[in-house]
Amino acid sequence: MNYANQKVEKWRQIILAFSSNCSYENPFIDVSIIAVFTSPSGLKLKREAYWDGENTYKISFAPIELGFWNYKIIADEESGLNNLAGEIECIEYTGDLEIYRHGFLNVHSSGRYLIYADGTPFFWLGDTHWEFAYKERWDESNHAEMDSMFKGMVKKRVDQGYNVYQTNLRSDSIMKGDKNYWIKSENGKLPNIEFYQNELDKRMHYIADLGIVNALGLAWFMSIINDVEGQKNLARYIVARYGALPIVWTLAGEVAGYNGGEEREILINGWREVALYIEKLDCYGTLQTAHYTNERPFADYYQDESWFDFTLNQAGHGDLPISPNHYREFNKKYSKKPFIEAECFYEFCSTLEENGTRMCTADMLRRVAYMSIQLGGCGYTYGAQGIWDNVWEKGEPNPMNIFNRFDITWYEAIDGIGAKQMGYMKAFYEKTRFWEFMPYEDAGNVNDNNLFGKKVPLASINESKDKMIIYYGDTARKTMKIHGLVNGEYAGTWFDPRSGEYTTAFEALNIKDGSFEFPLKKEQGDWLLVVEKTII
Repeated sequence: MNYANQKVEKWRQIILAFSSNCSYENPFIDVSIIAVFTSPSGLKLKREAYWDGENTYKISFAPIELGFWNYKIIADEESGLNNLAGEIECIEYTGDLEIYRHGFLNVHSSGRYLIYADGTPFFWLGDTHWEFAYKERWDESNHAEMDSMFKGMVKKRVDQGYNVYQTNLRSDSIMKGDKNYWIKSENGKLPNIEFYQNELDKRMHYIADLGIVNALGLAWFMSIINDVEGQKNLARYIVARYGALPIVWTLAGEVAGYNGGEEREILINGWREVALYIEKLDCYGTLQTAHYTNERPFADYYQDESWFDFTLNQAGHGDLPISPNHYREFNKKYSKKPFIEAECFYEFCSTLEENGTRMCTADMLRRVAYMSIQLGGCGYTYGAQGIWDNVWEKGEPNPMNIFNRFDITWYEAIDGIGAKQMGYMKAFYEKTRFWEFMPYEDAGNVNDNNLFGKKVPLASINESKDKMIIYYGDTARKTMKIHGLVNGEYAGTWFDPRSGEYTTAFEALNIKDGSFEFPLKKEQGDWLLVVEKTII
């Protein structure tokens, strides 16, 4: 095939298709076709071809440098593809999607937050869609304002400011998902090409085309038992087929499981093997993490391993208390890995509190979201009951109904007010330059074991000590004093996390001794106060 004069925008995927001269007994396992792409500066990126049916092999590639890229194919001689060469011109991206304007994700040198490739800070705001790959419906919807369940939900979250979809392929046999990804042949298992072409491709590409990063896991934790090679094979195919899209690899759901002992070690070790394999295959240095188990203190496996780039925590749904100290102590101990609270109090979820279940409200999830960020986090993943467990209509049998005792459907959940309020939160922290802030600590105010100590607001302060963000939770009814500020005149602004509105708290406050005593919060509910030096 002739790919002369092919042009592609920087960071955008192009797919090159080739036809092999020969057939193979197992066109996936028995074949290795690699394209080496060389940039104008001499950078080399290797992308493996993926089998796409019959004798067709495709290579997905996203250029990360402007100018002419040359590529050369390395393959078996009998394929007729070995030494095949071509050229692709990378041109400037002309759209307005942040992920393509700034490039794929990385970790800032401080280890505190994520950035785009060009260094622009990235505030993670995710939405949880564990069953996006084949259960969320593409051509149907029973939501009055959406023609497609899948496309409607993605578009709504984009409009609300979300930039991450937290997903999982659910390739595990308990979901019967393994039958979607593989078919059996007399020469071994083969990728189920029909499924990829008709289902997964369009979902992966739709998310990417709206500028969303897909935080993608392969399966749930139990799938690695006696099948490390199977998960490695799936990883190989997924990296080849989709690794040039905006991706974060999250390995597996709740990696270590909950049985402890020998099984915990089997799970952790097995998934590590898959993670290292992904690291070897992925030429973009795509960020990797693991969707953690719900533990107290927080899970911390893999933290000292180089492939593990940031923490994707799970504080759970009320089965364990959530204290500021858990975030505070964890972020102190692992200060060089960005922290994101990725699963806690999904909106509409039936909580698992020992004193009795209740429906999780927007008020409840906001507390954890703002708490986690004020104490060192760099983003948050929202979730909604009825979406993560994919409830199409009321009264459906649901094996996970312990979480959905209020029978919430996806079409109710997608309109949850908490989801909209998380968009307000992201806009707030981006406006206040979240990356400049660190948790403020004063030993006299940190006392989570004291009932009344929990009534104190949570403060963060910027590196230049002339700006503060103060979060007053719903139960906060005490004040505190912050020290070490730059002297001068300050202004204060209230932020309402329920509406996203700002109002003036005070316009001129003169700080002379470097200290400031917080006022009591504006009124009942949770509030944020931004206090900033007005004359630099």
